[in-house]
Amino acid sequence: MKDVWRFIAIILISTGILALYSFSSKTIKIGGVELKKTGIKSFFVGDTIPQEAMIAVKVKEEVPKMDSSSQKILLIGDSMLEQLRWAARDYCEANGHELYTVMWYSSQSMWFGQYDTLKYYINLYKPTYVMLVLGANELFVSDIKTKRADFVKKIINDMGDVPFVWVGPPNWKDDTGINDLILRYAKTGRYYPSYKISLNNPSFGRYKDGAHPLPSAASYWMDELAVWIMNKSDFPIILNKPEAKGSMSTNTVILQPLK
Repeated sequence: MKDVWRFIAIILISTGILALYSFSSKTIKIGGVELKKTGIKSFFVGDTIPQEAMIAVKVKEEVPKMDSSSQKILLIGDSMLEQLRWAARDYCEANGHELYTVMWYSSQSMWFGQYDTLKYYINLYKPTYVMLVLGANELFVSDIKTKRADFVKKIINDMGDVPFVWVGPPNWKDDTGINDLILRYAKTGRYYPSYKISLNNPSFGRYKDGAHPLPSAASYWMDELAVWIMNKSDFPIILNKPEAKGSMSTNTVILQPLK
């Protein structure tokens, strides 16, 4: 009987040693042959991947591929384009892109959402990229998340499959929800929060109306937008900072306010 218990004890001790060895990161060789580990670790904790490898895989999946080809860019929106278009021109000329600008004075999402203006110019110019600058005339609309939601959804739908970024308004005061509304439907990678660099920023110079950016502010705005597009947007394109002012036209169409 003692021999039976002795045998059982040997089995249990041996099993315990093998189990501990399976959880160890080290290996044991006997006579040059590596002792194979059991699958007990996988049974209890599953297959594991080093955290660094998981992070690398996650980053690889989430970072969109940079489109290094020349683009035909449609810059369209409200009067905030007055100075921004020139900074955009400099970037396009320096990086081999073609620029077309449509500036609709006093425009709002309600106007773009009710008319086919956006779709018309997309069909006309056939851009490969759209930069929509819109929302400055709606900073203080009450209950805007309800009143303008359908218009915002239609605007995004009108852009169809064309890669785009909706450039939010350069706030000079807190808004009543236009930025939240744009973000809700455009999503993070297609909406640039301009207010983060303009609101309460004394260096973001404006004209006497207190709203429209000065040329220096517009250049700074475009610099920040370009960096964001290349590094954080869903549709990154080459927008390296120009070393000099451009000379080509902004190809601007000016639309008057609705009566």
